[in-house]
Amino acid sequence: MIPAEWLTERVEDAPTSYSESLPPKAALRIRMAWQKLKSRAGAGDELWAFSSPSNTWKKQGRYAGYALVRDGKVLHSEVVT
Repeated sequence: MIPAEWLTERVEDAPTSYSESLPPKAALRIRMAWQKLKSRAGAGDELWAFSSPSNTWKKQGRYAGYALVRDGKVLHSEVVT
């Protein structure tokens, strides 16, 4: 589970599966991760993008993805990079 401090922005629309900067399979994997969380969402739940802070990269690695948030608490997360 990721800390709530890693949340960067609320995401209401699914990421597009097309991106010039990503290979097609990577873009599809990102979209599927978002859809997986969206399918778990209940009324009032929110989907957020997250990224680990740069001061944690050396020790923990660099992580980014999506999180399912309810009442300010992270319930589930999907790492995509």
